[in-house]
Amino acid sequence: MGVGVARIFNRRKLALAALALIAVVGSVAAAPADRLDSLRLDQIRVLGSHNSYRPYPSPSTEQRIRTFLPDEWLGLAYGHPPLESQLALGLHQFEIDVAPDSQGGQYAAPYADATPEVKALMAAPGAKVIHIAGLDYNVHCLTFRKCLGVFARWSDAHPGHEPVVILINSVDQTPTPPYWPYDAKFDQAGIDALNKDVEQVMGAGRVLTPDEVRGAYPTLRDAVLAKAWPTLNRLRGKFIFVLDGNGDHERYLRTGHPSLQGREMFGWFDEGAPEAAFFNVGDPVKDVALIRHLVGLGYMVRTRADADTVEARRHDGRRMKAALASGAQIVSTDYYAGVPDPEGIGYVADFEGPYLRCDEVTAPCPAPR
Repeated sequence: MGVGVARIFNRRKLALAALALIAVVGSVAAAPADRLDSLRLDQIRVLGSHNSYRPYPSPSTEQRIRTFLPDEWLGLAYGHPPLESQLALGLHQFEIDVAPDSQGGQYAAPYADATPEVKALMAAPGAKVIHIAGLDYNVHCLTFRKCLGVFARWSDAHPGHEPVVILINSVDQTPTPPYWPYDAKFDQAGIDALNKDVEQVMGAGRVLTPDEVRGAYPTLRDAVLAKAWPTLNRLRGKFIFVLDGNGDHERYLRTGHPSLQGREMFGWFDEGAPEAAFFNVGDPVKDVALIRHLVGLGYMVRTRADADTVEARRHDGRRMKAALASGAQIVSTDYYAGVPDPEGIGYVADFEGPYLRCDEVTAPCPAPR
């Protein structure tokens, strides 16, 4: 069987498998909900996807990567089904990479022969969704607002749904000859615009804001240390947005908004900062003690069960087991059931249960019925 035919055959098998899993995973994840409603956000654990917006690389994308970043190809040979399919499979956390485009048209070159609608979309100002500018730009939704629209429509169709966490990975684009010659960085206005996009597209009442968590406490950190997170019952129908940027982006997020007052997004801040609530600790093997420390205090921690296809190619589940043992409430993977597998690797990261469940490290978990 030729490589192209094999890829098509594998994709058809995976599509059928995904359809079969939708009802199973969805029903399993929903089954214990009535027993979890009294648990706080920091007491539940969810499974999510890493670089959720990115499909498996097309042949042309693969060729570009092999040409310009030949040593990186194996680590980039992963991808996800559309966001709607991931939601149907029961994932509760997503990651969207956004690039600044305040004037519009910065990333339009690959779409010169696209439809008028796509060309107009790429020419308009606003954050675009891209993995590696000029090189790896095939995505499920071209703009940040388009991605948000997917989540908003799904929410409309699933009232009372379980909470969904979305990481907004704001990425400054620096010149990388020969495939990307431009310098584009998020500034204060760019981060403010991301916050406005969330507010406008998602609408009132659909986002858990820092203000809601902080309540009457002096700072957001004070509320978190008091474990004042809302319960799952109060979080139904809600999304939680976390800015996943660099130090400058986090500074822009809190400028004029101490303790993130008036913001739609949380962020990664130092443990002692008034804005501290969420942490990104990528390696649960090396940093298990740190994760245990943070979740014990009431913070939310995101970690990764695999990276760069390494664990998948070795069929090595130890990093997932470490993630679960650490107590991290948000675990990201590239290898949940239903993900594309054109290489036939055959690996699925074992989350050991429903994609939303009690976190036995941070909560007194109800006994199964």
